[in-house]
Amino acid sequence: MTDDDRPAAAAPMRGLDPMISLAMCVQAGPGVYALLLGAGMSRDAGVPTGWEIVTDLVHRAAVARGADEELAAADPETWWARHGDGGPLGYSALLEALGDTPAARHKLLRGYFEPNDEDRQDGRKRPGAAHHAAARLVARGSVRVVLTTNFDRLTEQALEAAGVQPQIIHSPASLRGMTPLAHARATVVKLHGDLTDLEARNTERELGEYPAAWAGLVDQVLDEYGLIVCGWSAQWDHALVACFDRRATRRYPVFWAARHGPQGKAAELVARHGAVVVQGLTAEEFFPGLLARVDALEHLTAPAPTRELSVARLKRALPDPVRRIELHELVEAEVTRVLERLSDGGRYPPGERALGPEAYRERLERYRSDCDTLLHLMAVGVFHDEAGAHARVWVRALQRLLNVPGDDGEQGDPGLRCYPALLALAATGSAAELAGRDELLGRLLLEPVRAHPSASRSGPARAATEPRPAVLVLRTADVLGPDERVNAFLDTPYPPPLVQASHSTWLRRRLRDVLAEPGADSDRTISDAFDCYEYLSALLQGDLSETPETLGEFTLPDRWDGDGRLRVAARVQARFSEAWPMLRGGAFNNEIQRAHTAAAVVDVLCAERYLAAGGRQPFR
Repeated sequence: MTDDDRPAAAAPMRGLDPMISLAMCVQAGPGVYALLLGAGMSRDAGVPTGWEIVTDLVHRAAVARGADEELAAADPETWWARHGDGGPLGYSALLEALGDTPAARHKLLRGYFEPNDEDRQDGRKRPGAAHHAAARLVARGSVRVVLTTNFDRLTEQALEAAGVQPQIIHSPASLRGMTPLAHARATVVKLHGDLTDLEARNTERELGEYPAAWAGLVDQVLDEYGLIVCGWSAQWDHALVACFDRRATRRYPVFWAARHGPQGKAAELVARHGAVVVQGLTAEEFFPGLLARVDALEHLTAPAPTRELSVARLKRALPDPVRRIELHELVEAEVTRVLERLSDGGRYPPGERALGPEAYRERLERYRSDCDTLLHLMAVGVFHDEAGAHARVWVRALQRLLNVPGDDGEQGDPGLRCYPALLALAATGSAAELAGRDELLGRLLLEPVRAHPSASRSGPARAATEPRPAVLVLRTADVLGPDERVNAFLDTPYPPPLVQASHSTWLRRRLRDVLAEPGADSDRTISDAFDCYEYLSALLQGDLSETPETLGEFTLPDRWDGDGRLRVAARVQARFSEAWPMLRGGAFNNEIQRAHTAAAVVDVLCAERYLAAGGRQPFR
């Protein structure tokens, strides 16, 4: 079989989805593939194709001539046959007839590519899903060179939104001083010129031959890079087709995306170069699909990032609105890794409630180790999220951890499987206190909810199984079990009257390094923030008609002042007002009186437990 006899899709790909082959090639060779984008890339974003521009220009010409306006709208080719130059109607012929200089044609065309007020209101002529997905491929380093025949700036705008500032090459003059392709992070070559370029190439004559230096750049790309073609018909771009024809052999393959299959000149190029055809997808479907597959392959092959690297990436992304998606994906990926570990039956066999003491402690430490990176990400993120722009990221992460499948008991307590969620809530809650963000703390305690496994029941039984917020589900006794069990693991266990402080002490010590990361200046600062988190949790438990359980170390003598008042209660209640930010976070149904009522209940309960533990007697 000769090269001319090859089918449009290369034979080795028969039976294999070409998107799979393309994704694997792109993932395996970052920077090896360049994009070639035509008018079809911008069609779904509201930028007209060449033929749509032709039909509109014919209608305008008919209006200006005052002849056969209805015919021009219904059948532009017939109108042109009657009133044109005698040749067939086409983009090139029409533009040459209407504007005899590049500058004149530039004025005619500019409005088709630049958005007006109506376009902005309707969301047209701005980057679409295809542009944003292609930009993400560039941002991640998968693609470094983009050739485009389009005048619009949608590709550049999408790249900027992805945090990439490309070098733009739009004329032979701009070749002087350009950074070599291999050394530039991203290069966009606008083959036909830019909106502002009065020498933009539009007609067949202008597109018939490139200047030598311009052709040399295109030849370099076609020689050194694989090519992903999308939205290009090859019908009028004779100089670009000639560049293809000069490439007798290729280092890397060509992939050609065409919704209905390549036609005409495009089909000839596909056959000559043995291109792999991706058929049946619009640009809006093709590029997001490619990005998703490359991401999946990257996730499969890439080792989990170190904690330090993940935290560094988070800190860079937090203040940058352009990197909002990157931050979201960073946290989501780490939550997914934790959930995958928790669901590993070999790592966490069922039957947690029957563990012996040593196996129980080993299980706790394994849980803590498996979620270490996530805890640091969430604590640092909450602390530094000054504007609260990413609050939903932290809430969603808690929501996913809270609903990990576990060995729920008859009363719906989550058991040890929710220990990572308890650690995450305590870490983020304390970090919110360190940063003085009570509104965010309210959201963290109340918005993540856990559905009871029997919530599908109907009738009276369902009333007791409605979803419950994190502050009620993640009570330490429900997750960790009896106080005595955890107390035995402390280096210095508490005596019987004070044993209920052991849960709090255990959690504080497990989270000390996590809460030091956001910038706390001392153990005392961390402990005070943890006290506030536990006290506010107890207030919400009391307000939601459950006996407050998260009373932490408040039974210890050093938590009380000389007047018999709980120190943390005084600190927290000093914030109470109608403008208290925690009310905006959903706490106490936005009613400050309910907070006062809950505080009275919690303070009495704390005092009772303090006195039962020995009152003001020194702790030994």
